[in-house]
Amino acid sequence: MKNLSIILILFILATASCSKMLDIQPTDSISASQAIKDKSGVENAITGAYNALQSTGVYGRYQVIVEDLAADNLVWTGTTQDYSQIANHKIAADNGIIDGIWAYNYDCINRVNNVLARIADIDMSTDDRNMYTGDGLFMRALCHFNLLCDFGGIPIKTQPTLDLSNINQARNTVPQVFDQIIADLLQAEQILPATRTLGHASAFSATALLARVYLTQFQQNNDPAIATLAIEKADKVINEGGFILAPIYSDLFNGNVTESIFEIVSSVQNRNLLAQYFFPRSLLGRYEVSPPSGFVQSFKLTDTARFNASIKFDSTNLPFGYKYIDVTAGTDRVYVIRLAEMYLIRAEARAYSNGTIEDIRNDVNVVRARAGLPPTTSTDYNELKLVIENERRHEFAFECQRWADLVRTKRATTVLGISQNYTLFPIPLSELQTNTLMTQNPGY
Repeated sequence: MKNLSIILILFILATASCSKMLDIQPTDSISASQAIKDKSGVENAITGAYNALQSTGVYGRYQVIVEDLAADNLVWTGTTQDYSQIANHKIAADNGIIDGIWAYNYDCINRVNNVLARIADIDMSTDDRNMYTGDGLFMRALCHFNLLCDFGGIPIKTQPTLDLSNINQARNTVPQVFDQIIADLLQAEQILPATRTLGHASAFSATALLARVYLTQFQQNNDPAIATLAIEKADKVINEGGFILAPIYSDLFNGNVTESIFEIVSSVQNRNLLAQYFFPRSLLGRYEVSPPSGFVQSFKLTDTARFNASIKFDSTNLPFGYKYIDVTAGTDRVYVIRLAEMYLIRAEARAYSNGTIEDIRNDVNVVRARAGLPPTTSTDYNELKLVIENERRHEFAFECQRWADLVRTKRATTVLGISQNYTLFPIPLSELQTNTLMTQNPGY
């Protein structure tokens, strides 16, 4: 029972290690009443949940790399065959990387479910209870959304898994998963503080993620009312959130924090290995993945500001991704949502729902101007959709966006030349073997 065992063990270790107040001997299970019994326990458990987002399977490596490798922003240049399967769209159900994305997203969900199941009984102020509840709801929504985009309908988990008695759960439908994600985010939006320190969700983090979720949901069912919701949420973040585009694109990776709506803050203790996997061996990296020549050439000559901040060459002229550069300590920041996306979400929702051409162009041109590019003059909706797709590809290169963009817009089959079946990843074999109600995605 591999996945559940991983989740339980990680939860136990995270809870025990982050609380000096607890004196619990390691076992194969731990009760929520032992781990979360006071405000300090809640704080430690929420910290453990945020740490789960930094894990290998989520934003510490797998999720970030796979979202560009499964698309056309990265190719496999290393030695790990599981990455090769993803790059070639021949993914086996026992692929360890796909298994890791599944297991570690559910690990984070389980951690916050333990908090949410206990927090009503904990003595603390209303503001603190709201903040920690909002943290949990935001993270649960984010991880459910990651899983939805990669696997389609997945089991919705809103109760903690504390033992092996309730691991069999059927897949929920895609609309049901959307409903749960949106419900969590709408509540989080109302109870989270408007501003937080980096690495913690704010009310505007929830609003921004709602904009992304609504845009994705709209493109599933083409309901104009949902496109309007995406526009409204993006508009709220742009006009009320107090975020400011970094003046120069490279500033995003050189200390600017004004554009960050939600990001993963890594440290030496909770490091990511992204730079190690992007950097060539001549610079002490693994060179497991690299930008293909077509992507390099697609913006090398004209989109120089974004190119210079995204791709470099080593002494032998090998191209490598350059947004993550701390090979030794792994402390690079990892953006989950930033302000530029809100402009492009608003533009895309308008383009797909016959909004005003001028408004669409204005939003796109805000992002292009920061990149030092001339304004788009396209006057056709279909042209503007492709302009937006191209902007997103270059603006968010190596930021965990490209694969979801192509799947969301139903362009993956055309751009990547793959069958529709392979726009979803396989349900991991370990899940199929332990969950008797689980079914595999078509084509695997």
